Amino acid sequence: MDPLLITLTKAGLSAIVGDDTASLGPVVITQLGLTDATFTVASTLEALPGEFKRIDVSGQQVGDDTLHLNALDASAATYTYRGFALYLADGTLFAVYGQAGPIAAKAETSTSWLVLDIKLAEGQADNISFGDTNFSNPPATTTRQGVVELATITEARAGTDTQRVLTPAAMQAALLAMLLRVDGAESGVDADLFHGLPPAYFTDIVGRLGYTPLNQASFTAAEILGRLQTVDGADSDLDADLLDGHHGDWYADIAARLGYTPQDAAEFSYGSNANGYWRKMPDGLIEQWGELTAGESGSPPAQNFPIPFTDFDSINLQVTARSPNPGATNGNSVGGNKLSVTQFNVFSDDLDRAVFWRAIGEG
Repeated sequence: MDPLLITLTKAGLSAIVGDDTASLGPVVITQLGLTDATFTVASTLEALPGEFKRIDVSGQQVGDDTLHLNALDASAATYTYRGFALYLADGTLFAVYGQAGPIAAKAETSTSWLVLDIKLAEGQADNISFGDTNFSNPPATTTRQGVVELATITEARAGTDTQRVLTPAAMQAALLAMLLRVDGAESGVDADLFHGLPPAYFTDIVGRLGYTPLNQASFTAAEILGRLQTVDGADSDLDADLLDGHHGDWYADIAARLGYTPQDAAEFSYGSNANGYWRKMPDGLIEQWGELTAGESGSPPAQNFPIPFTDFDSINLQVTARSPNPGATNGNSVGGNKLSVTQFNVFSDDLDRAVFWRAIGEG
C-alpha cells in the first residue's frame, strides 16, 4: 500500500516547532477525528470538515523520527470514512488527511482499527507523546516488543532479511538448505562416511543384517520351484491332487462336511399371476396371497388360487379388511371359504370391502 501523505496543520506545526528554535513541545496527541466528507486538505484547516466521530488515540515513539499511532473503535456504530484528523490534548488540529474514495467502512458488529506510522523531521518526534497507551501495537525492534511479520521459507533460506522473524518450519527449511550446501562426499563433512557411517560399519554385512543373505545369481525360478515341490502338497507336487489343501475324498460326504443335509434349491419356487402371488417351499408347503373386493352377498363368486393345492384339508385361509368401515351397520366383518384345492371366495357382512387374503397348505 502506498504511504498516506498526512498534512501537518500550521497550528500543529507551531506546537512542536517555534519561530526561533528547532523544537518547542512537548505536545500530547489524544484523539482521532473521522469524516466522510470530501474536502480539500490544507495546512490552514483548524477543524476537520464534516467530522462525525472522535476516537481516543494510543501510540508511542518507535524510532528517532517516527511515531506509531493506534485508534480503536469497538462501538456498535456503522459508518464509512474518507478522511481523518489528529487532535492535541488542548483541542488543536494537529494533522489531517483526506481522499476522494472511502478509506474504510465499519459494520455494527465489527471493530475499526486505524494504525499509522508518521515520519517527522529529525528531532521532532521526541516532543510528542500520547494520551491513551492501553492498546498501542508498535512494530518490534531489538529493544522493544511489538508487531512482527513472519518470514517465508524463501526469505528464511536467503538469510538476508533483518526485519522478519522465523517460524519453526521456516527455520527447519533454512537449516536443511544450509546443510545441503556444505554436506556430502568430499565436502569436509561426511567426506569419509557413507550415509553418515564409517566404512568399518559395512565390513560385516551378515552381522549388520542379522542373517545370511541369499545369492541372487543362484536364486532362480527353477530353484524356487524345486524347493516348493519338496515341502508342499500331497505327494509334494504343488497340491496337484488337492482342492484348497484338501484331498478329493474330503468333499465326498457333503452332509458330513456341512453338519446338515442341504435342501435342493431347485425345489424352491415362487411367482405371480393375475390371481395373486405364491411361493413353494422344498418341503412341499405352499403359501399364496393377494387382494380382492369382498361383496355383501349371500353367494360370493368363486376366486382361483394362483396355483392349486394338493390337500384340501391342509388349506388355511385368512381374510383381513384393508381399512375400517365407519358406515357399517351389520357387524362390519369379512371372511372367506375354501371351495376346493383350486378355488375360494371372500365376503363382507356390510358393504363391499377391500380385503387381503392369505392361504397356506400342502402342494
